[in-house]
Amino acid sequence: MIDLIQPYIGIATKLIVGMLGILAFLRITGKAQMGQLTPLDTVSAFVIGALVGGVLYNPDMTIWHLIFAFAVWTGFNMFVRFCMRFSSLRHFIKGESVFLVRNGVINFKNFKRNSLEMEQFRVMLRQKGIFSMFDVEDVLFESNGSVTVLSPGETSNSFLLVNNGELIEHSLTQCNRSRAWVLKAIKRNGFDGPADLFCMEWTPHKGFYFVSYAGDVKRGKDEIEAEEIDADNAQV
Repeated sequence: MIDLIQPYIGIATKLIVGMLGILAFLRITGKAQMGQLTPLDTVSAFVIGALVGGVLYNPDMTIWHLIFAFAVWTGFNMFVRFCMRFSSLRHFIKGESVFLVRNGVINFKNFKRNSLEMEQFRVMLRQKGIFSMFDVEDVLFESNGSVTVLSPGETSNSFLLVNNGELIEHSLTQCNRSRAWVLKAIKRNGFDGPADLFCMEWTPHKGFYFVSYAGDVKRGKDEIEAEEIDADNAQV
């Protein structure tokens, strides 16, 4: 009798351990995985599914094999997330948001780069309740594959300039500002440099929003005009 039910007990045990392992993985890597899927999250989902499924139906694989596999994958996943603190690696791993439509004009280069066809794009717009290109001003293609749509009259002019202590170069390009301009704003608001900041956001005509690594939040002064930057700072 025990010999008959032993395989079923093994499958049930592996399934429970697999579920607990997935919950532990999500707990360690952060709840953001449940909110949106980045390329890294998609790979993680495939790998975890293969781990649990492979061990579950393979009698030669024990629970300890499953636990070891979870430990290795979680450790590697955390290492990759540590690497994402560096801007160059973060861009490679996570990607970045790009404009598919800017000021009512389609950016064909970004369409081709993301292998998007017009009908796919129209489906995305319809899912947002938009059925005509006349109702579109800006469309931002997010790194998780979703789109953010702004209608005429709305503004998308809010830029994340510093993330995890590093300047974001593509944001500087989008808002047409220089490194010297950002450094000047940081120092004027009482910080030594980007390394002091968890993040920094700039909204034209409203100002800056700073968050330090200590968790302090500060709303900055009005934006700095380009003429205020002296020649020395322009060389930074």
